[in-house]
Amino acid sequence: MKIFPYALSLVFAFAVQADVINLTNGQKLNGIVSGYGNMMFDITLDTGGDMRQSAATIKSIEFVARPSKLEVRSRGAIEGTVTTFEGGVFTVEQEGGKTEKFQAMMVSGASFGGSSKKFMIIPGGNPVDLRKLLAPQKVTILFFYTETSGPAKAVASQLEKINKEDPVVALRKVDIVKTGSPVCKQFDIKSVPRTDIYDRSGKLIGSVSGNSLDAFNTYLRVAKEGK
Repeated sequence: MKIFPYALSLVFAFAVQADVINLTNGQKLNGIVSGYGNMMFDITLDTGGDMRQSAATIKSIEFVARPSKLEVRSRGAIEGTVTTFEGGVFTVEQEGGKTEKFQAMMVSGASFGGSSKKFMIIPGGNPVDLRKLLAPQKVTILFFYTETSGPAKAVASQLEKINKEDPVVALRKVDIVKTGSPVCKQFDIKSVPRTDIYDRSGKLIGSVSGNSLDAFNTYLRVAKEGK
């Protein structure tokens, strides 16, 4: 018996949004900018593959709205939404509508709303930074498990299949190690398997304890539709 069969009714055609990177040579790239440091941007291209691009070769970046954090020299961490990078300047919208601009040379590092990776394993049972796990503009599944749980292994195999076949879905497998570990306390996990489904804006749509097929399918559909 399959725990999470991938119902064909859940397959939708979505145009996944991406950042637009305009280079000084006239070339335009589409992808997700995941990080910045040492005057270099880390980019995952829509066409596949990762690259590093010097800030000096970038004319502008139009960012898809998502939580971001800049490490600004003499100011420390600045959190908000990076909207653009243009002419060597980051524009950040902060809570309350305040907008600030920061020269690239004054920014020692930056993260842009999570990881663009499709699949991640987080070992150790320690607390996690949810912001870094959520995949920009994708449905993110957080799957909590232990290596010794038979039911969790069965569910995991089906989630991995979904992750591989569906470009909209990103999977993060979080090993709790044991009940009561720090990550269990962080997410109030009483038993495994547990599956949390987040929509493409990073909103938690629902949690499934065990292997409830109906609940999982409903939450996944809602997350993909963005309702």
